[in-house]
Amino acid sequence: MRREKLKFLTTQVDYDKYTVPIYDSVGRNKCVPLLKTLMSSFCTNNCKFCAFRCGRKIRRERWEPEELAKVTLKLWKERKIQGLFLSSSVEKDPDLAVEKQIETIRILRKLGFTAYCHLRLMPSVNRELIKQSVELADRVGINMEFPRAEYYNDMKIFLNFRQDIIKRMKFLSREVKKAQEEGKCKAGLDTQMIIGAVNETDKEILQISEWLYSKLNVRRVYFSAFGPIKNTPLENQKPENKWREYRLYQSSFLIQRYGFKAEDFILNEFENLLPNQDPKFLVAKKSALFVDVNNAKFKELIRVPGIGIETAKKIISLRNSGVRLSSEKKLKEVGVILKRAVPFLKISSLRKLTYFV
Repeated sequence: MRREKLKFLTTQVDYDKYTVPIYDSVGRNKCVPLLKTLMSSFCTNNCKFCAFRCGRKIRRERWEPEELAKVTLKLWKERKIQGLFLSSSVEKDPDLAVEKQIETIRILRKLGFTAYCHLRLMPSVNRELIKQSVELADRVGINMEFPRAEYYNDMKIFLNFRQDIIKRMKFLSREVKKAQEEGKCKAGLDTQMIIGAVNETDKEILQISEWLYSKLNVRRVYFSAFGPIKNTPLENQKPENKWREYRLYQSSFLIQRYGFKAEDFILNEFENLLPNQDPKFLVAKKSALFVDVNNAKFKELIRVPGIGIETAKKIISLRNSGVRLSSEKKLKEVGVILKRAVPFLKISSLRKLTYFV
């Protein structure tokens, strides 16, 4: 499993030294170093799972917008970062937190910062601030955290799930669409959910992920496996299996880009994925998938384990030029991963191969 990494870097601006977290964001086969920080770690909320809950005794810090803008600009000019990921705790109220985030980005843009900016907004933030955020940032989002309202009550998140999360996400989606028509906010909308802090099922997570992709045009749903934090109400709870997080990412990606449905992946009575099994393989096995690679449509090809979108396009392009794929060698050349694909392909000359997850 590839996971994003966090490191710390010390830099000097004017006469002050700052130690800042650099986050290596991984995606689309590349690694992008971002300055990832909170505007403030002071918080009025007391969510059970959170390291920054107001009831926990820790050292608290805050940035002033101009100060953070100067540090970000210097790191960018020194080519140590390629962008900024900015979130916050709710120090006084959500609007004030987001106002400071927006002010930071506005200062940066005025100073000539043209790199990537990702703003994680606060739930229940007012609509005018949402409009301002999509004018300045490349990507915006609000953390959903859990897939249903009752889990908010369990975690002492004093928000109205429908009003403060769902309605804000809908409005944000509309504003992102408008901004993109003007060439702004090109990286779109995202959100994040915590996995395993409550008794949510994978079915619930994938159903709401499907809704986010299809109805709100969300570009990415992030999943974060729960890990217990000392001096919180959940400090003795078991950490979530990282494989569960990974399987959810795989399934989410198949829903977003391959046209799968949430219901395709639920293969047991507990409404969960199998952590030790690849979801695409299990869906193919469940549906008794058997595809003629020389006649199948694009949508059929991409459901075969070992055949991705680009490989399917190559197969169709070769078929259109009169080439038949009837041997292991030709399938390999076009990019098919044989150990995954062979059990689901109608080609008699292929020898039986063992599938590996």
